[in-house]
Amino acid sequence: MIPSILKFPHLRPFGRAIGAGLLGMALMLGGGFNAHAQDKKILRMSFVNVKEHPHGMGAERFAELVNAKSAGKLIVRLYPGGTLGSDMQIVSSMQGGTIDLSVMVPGSLTGVSKEFGMFDMPFLFQSAAEADAVLDGPFGAKLLAILPSKNLVGLSYWDHGFRNFTTSTKPINSIEDFRGLKVRVQQIPIYVDMMRALDANPVALSFPELYGALESRAVDGQENPLTSINASRLHEAQKFLSITRHTYNPLLVVASKRTWDKLSEDERKILLEAANEAKPYQRKVSRDAEAKALETIKAAGLKVNELAPAEVERLRQKVQPVSEKLAQDSGAAITKELRDEVARVRATATPARQ
Repeated sequence: MIPSILKFPHLRPFGRAIGAGLLGMALMLGGGFNAHAQDKKILRMSFVNVKEHPHGMGAERFAELVNAKSAGKLIVRLYPGGTLGSDMQIVSSMQGGTIDLSVMVPGSLTGVSKEFGMFDMPFLFQSAAEADAVLDGPFGAKLLAILPSKNLVGLSYWDHGFRNFTTSTKPINSIEDFRGLKVRVQQIPIYVDMMRALDANPVALSFPELYGALESRAVDGQENPLTSINASRLHEAQKFLSITRHTYNPLLVVASKRTWDKLSEDERKILLEAANEAKPYQRKVSRDAEAKALETIKAAGLKVNELAPAEVERLRQKVQPVSEKLAQDSGAAITKELRDEVARVRATATPARQ
């Protein structure tokens, strides 16, 4: 039944949902990681993007490193493309110990730790290098230290990228162009609030549901990094790409604490080392893929425009109240700490750019 459903693009979300349900049931029956013959341990790593996406490429490198470092005794099995559910479902499954590992944007963790919502603040970072410096420093480590109390373990920060808008009805050249647009957003409050502030109509959907919603015209547009737009072929159901770079998303490598607690100290060290050794590779792949994705999207026939600096500033000012609300929701003190760290990194980096 499932293969016949998946032949039809507009039914893909239903096929994924059925597949996720069957696989999820199997995982719950099987518990956490599987111990196989010869003391091998199978770790399930699930994520919503396809395996060809930089998320998947990073996960494959991570799995290779884990295998090599453990001499084949730890095996990371990948479940890409949302086959085991949305980010929110994966978080819940990791907390319960039925999924062992994942990669996801920090905002997907806001349901269990409000502090991670800070990274969805519009126009927080000016460059990926700036974000790397903040995340790889003491502030990033401080946030990871929050997760064990939530039955999760943070291993490393990778790259997802700057987000941009695609639409099927008209390009976005100014704030006024958002008015009345039905825009798919992540199931994260800041994105709903941001679209409402711009007089658009937000539609919160999981990523596996997005292609079908675009194709059926249930929504007019969406926003994602170029790598995700290209890898999941979202541009096939759109006509315009508007470069706004309104939010930068890092990527977080996360483990289930229930799984973590069952591992030996050496096995934990292997996972941590592998996640951090895969980081520079994944970041480079992701950022190289962004430029290639833009060319692919243009070649597919989408009309591409970039917002003028004056319009970007108008956009920044329009969503400023949303940023301040997010700062309060995430915690005023820790948000100030993040902003101060961004300012310090920016001030330090400025002379090198001149």
